[in-house]
Amino acid sequence: MPPRIDWAAYLRRFHREHPGITEDLLAGARRDDVGTAYTWMTAALAEHPGRVIDVACGSAPLRPLFDKADAYLGVDVSRSELARAQLEQRGPLARASVMALPLSDGFADAVMCSMAIMLFEPIEDGLFEIARVLRSGGTFVTIRPVSWPVLLADARIGTALLRGLHRMPALPQRLTRRAFARMQADAGLTVVADHALRFGYPLETHTDAQRVVDALYLPRVSEQRRRDAVERLARHCGRGMQVPVSIRRTVSVRNRVASGT
Repeated sequence: MPPRIDWAAYLRRFHREHPGITEDLLAGARRDDVGTAYTWMTAALAEHPGRVIDVACGSAPLRPLFDKADAYLGVDVSRSELARAQLEQRGPLARASVMALPLSDGFADAVMCSMAIMLFEPIEDGLFEIARVLRSGGTFVTIRPVSWPVLLADARIGTALLRGLHRMPALPQRLTRRAFARMQADAGLTVVADHALRFGYPLETHTDAQRVVDALYLPRVSEQRRRDAVERLARHCGRGMQVPVSIRRTVSVRNRVASGT
């Protein structure tokens, strides 16, 4: 049995070496009906969303979409990711863990978590902290990678990746809809909408193939196999070719707390 992955160490190294890689991929993956996963995510909120906290914000790709918010704060533990966000002038920002947000109870009208909820360990503690800083009736929106939906035509892209990598990309935890809803309920959050969509990332150049592989969490894959996966994927490059990027959006609300409790 292989040794347990030290996810905390791996993620620190990954984001130090590839700051902004998730944004690079998701900003290029689109659908005609909703745009990017980021625009789909923010569409779950009102036009004037109030005070927004972006937890595990990374390079803060959501920041430009919140010009009408009363306030925005991006929070992340990675210095490299925050440095890229600062370079893009996407503040204000704070270096902090989702397990200890530097905010008072009920401060936020909305909390966003883009492509990071599956990285929290323990996730239950992170959800309790998110619920703590949300006002009663406030909204929590998260997106995370999933394996479905995909198109039949996507099979050859997936096969090329797997033949190169020799194993599936990994995550600290894969959340089923039911388990995630139960965890949120325990923290005082109620899921009100949950849906997955397939976005398409253009695969037209060798650089596109490299970016796709760089964006994957591959703690047990050698550098040689990564290079092999890039080359195999690059063989499929061409006008109109896409790599499927399937995303699940979950929208929840903070349960209202009775006055005086």
